[in-house]
Amino acid sequence: MAETVEVFARHYRRTCDDPDALRRLSFEISLQDLALRDPGLRSKLAASVRAHEERLTALLSGRPHDGHALTPDQAHRLAIALRALLVGLIQGVILGLAENASADYFAAAARALVTPAVLGPAQPPSST
Repeated sequence: MAETVEVFARHYRRTCDDPDALRRLSFEISLQDLALRDPGLRSKLAASVRAHEERLTALLSGRPHDGHALTPDQAHRLAIALRALLVGLIQGVILGLAENASADYFAAAARALVTPAVLGPAQPPSST
């Protein structure tokens, strides 16, 4: 599981080096600003973020971790945390707040999320 999130994090870090990275970040922040003022746009933006998290959840679900396959709920919890972490790190790099954050740093930060506290229980609680 750690290798999977590391690969994903390294990919995200590479997007910071794209010549259009600042323009894309400016667009995303402007879109978020507009969404804060427009409930219709806010719901569309939220749906887009959820769709991204669902794709990541599907990618992570069932992967081996700690002797078990990652459950869909665990994968979803990890996807939410991973997306939030990487979006924040990307913003930091592009805005010059974390310009020295290397791909190794992104990978280590992502790997640090693969913990019981983030993932939750390996098996859903049984109803007795």
